[in-house]
Amino acid sequence: MGIFHHDSSSHANHTCPTESLSEVASQPFLHNMSFHTFNMILSGACTAFTCLTILTLMFLHATHLSKPKEQLKIMRISTLLPLYSIFSLLGICFPEVYVYLEPWLDVFQSVALGIFYLLMLEFLAPSISRENMFFAPLAIPPSGSESPAESLSWYRKTWIAIFQYPAVALLASLVTDITQAAGVYCMESSKPYFAHLWITIFLNLSLVSAVFAVLKFYKSFKVQLKNHQPLAKLLAFKLIVGLSFLERIIFFALGATDVLKPNAQLTYADVNIGIPTMVICIQMVPFALFFHYAYSVRPYVIRRTLPTLEASSNPAYEAVTELRYRGGPLGVRAWVAMLDVREIAGAIRFALTMALGGKGVGRGEELDKLGER
Repeated sequence: MGIFHHDSSSHANHTCPTESLSEVASQPFLHNMSFHTFNMILSGACTAFTCLTILTLMFLHATHLSKPKEQLKIMRISTLLPLYSIFSLLGICFPEVYVYLEPWLDVFQSVALGIFYLLMLEFLAPSISRENMFFAPLAIPPSGSESPAESLSWYRKTWIAIFQYPAVALLASLVTDITQAAGVYCMESSKPYFAHLWITIFLNLSLVSAVFAVLKFYKSFKVQLKNHQPLAKLLAFKLIVGLSFLERIIFFALGATDVLKPNAQLTYADVNIGIPTMVICIQMVPFALFFHYAYSVRPYVIRRTLPTLEASSNPAYEAVTELRYRGGPLGVRAWVAMLDVREIAGAIRFALTMALGGKGVGRGEELDKLGER
């Protein structure tokens, strides 16, 4: 008997409770409008605003691409908000497929978190190559480190803790879709004989591990990162991740205690899918606006006049003669380069290699030498 299966004697007890996701409310929510229709209009408007706002920010970076290694990461991080909104809106419009779409939000979130970490490394060591990005923090040891070997061990653990999350999230999404199709996932239940409980536990443990690793890394290097608005960038991302995690717990508790339940105006789909996804679409609006501040394009705009003494001493700015825009007409080159997944894929592969006891492609000897110094 498998963990997600049941024998004939327990068939009645291990049947996933199913509710209709196409049910129509018996009473209108607002005038002659059902809550589902109201939700699609409101969430659709919020999604459109979020997409337009973030695409504007991405366009500004693409057309002012003076530091590609930093700005391409910013563009990739920014895609999290439109993806969150669009997938949530699709869940509202098509509640039958929500269970297949929802786990992929964790994949987008995990990738964005990994790219955010790589962006911090870029700020610490802007001249280092992509292949050697793992070694970027070694150029500036964190406070309290006693030896290079100790630092290296800490960086190993940090890298693994952060980049295990995308791998776990991808695996969890695939397993969710497979077990849902096989009838053993059961989003409506948290019983141990359904896959839902175990996938949720493993995914949340992975998320918490990655977030704490990023926070600890930021705390160790916040002085060195102070010229890059690290707190604003961290908050812009941390609040999205934190609120998403907290809201899942809140809605789970409300559903389990019957505080939030279907009625004449709200169907089962409205309560369990519509309202949580509507909240996501709404909260992406202020986040989209805040991204324009946290990930502003202003530090990357090439000044046509000689920089002031204060500006020239700021690492966020470089001499005009050393900079040029590299995005091409309308930022076409930047948009294409943004789609390159080799950097994040390599980071995940390297984390898995280290976690499994391997050396890492082309880096094992360097790691060992650093640890022996």
